[in-house]
Amino acid sequence: MTVESRVVRPADYYSGPSPARVLPPWVSFGCGGASVLILVIVFAGGAYLAHGGFTDLMDLVFGMTMGDLHGMYTKDVTAAEKKSLDDEIETLRANLRGEKITVRSLQPLLKDIAKVSRDKKVDAREVEQLLGEAKKVNARAKKP
Repeated sequence: MTVESRVVRPADYYSGPSPARVLPPWVSFGCGGASVLILVIVFAGGAYLAHGGFTDLMDLVFGMTMGDLHGMYTKDVTAAEKKSLDDEIETLRANLRGEKITVRSLQPLLKDIAKVSRDKKVDAREVEQLLGEAKKVNARAKKP
């Protein structure tokens, strides 16, 4: 009785028949095309944000945020306080669009907005806090 030892080489594996396809052949082109499209969108978005688009995005954020804050005011916030905050934020947005203030200078105001809106209620004290921070940011605006 002879024992035949067979050594399996990599070439033996690859020279065998191919397994049956699990997916249709067009799937690889569809996935590759989708990944290329996503990469193009990401790079185009980055280029847009790097060349002034981030300022536009922050302007949009402040517009939407103020709309949200209007629904959170408590009854102790007077119409004059609401108008004062709205006017100061509009000035801030105009300064932002005119590149008189930097996006970096908005960080303290954004943190305050997040803090006061966390409980979904904005009282008169919190409106004064936001107003004071917005005035600080606008005071740092470049003069023409």
